[in-house]
Amino acid sequence: MDDRPILRSLGITLEAWRALMGRLTAADLALATPNPGWDVADVIGHSIAVTRKFAAFAAGATDRPRTPEQGLSGDDHRAAFDDAAAEALAAWRGADPRRQCHLPFGTFPAELAAGINLFDLLAHGWDIRQATGAAFDCPDEVWSAGLDAARRTVGEHRSPEHYAPALPVEPDASAETRFLRYLGRRAVHVW
Repeated sequence: MDDRPILRSLGITLEAWRALMGRLTAADLALATPNPGWDVADVIGHSIAVTRKFAAFAAGATDRPRTPEQGLSGDDHRAAFDDAAAEALAAWRGADPRRQCHLPFGTFPAELAAGINLFDLLAHGWDIRQATGAAFDCPDEVWSAGLDAARRTVGEHRSPEHYAPALPVEPDASAETRFLRYLGRRAVHVW
């Protein structure tokens, strides 16, 4: 995708999501997730919408991206995510790194806008894994990049439907665990 580490991490995560979508069945879409009130289809719809929002920014369509209407349109979660991932990959390849992304919770350089998309995808990929048991694996450097972006953007005014208060973490915890605990995620297998 790019030689910038955050964009490389985003590309790896988009590919991990594509693999995750391939592991899910239609029945999995109705399973409850760790996100209160959201099933797997809701999480996928949210992640597609967020990815498209940041793709619009990366493509230069807007400096004030807004999340489009959420939800899966149609019944093919694989194709829906694949389209969003392809759009994002193409947009970030040509993104101007000097641009600023203006969001309701702050203004961020382009690279950090990609980081916000990255940590949203990591958190919600993990949520789907918790709900379904389907594999969602990313290398340590991706989880570390997601944690760095989250630390730079998720402050005390966390959106409770997405990110609970940070949890304690052991000094020898993995990069994935550090990321998840920062966003208040607990392993709560619902499957």
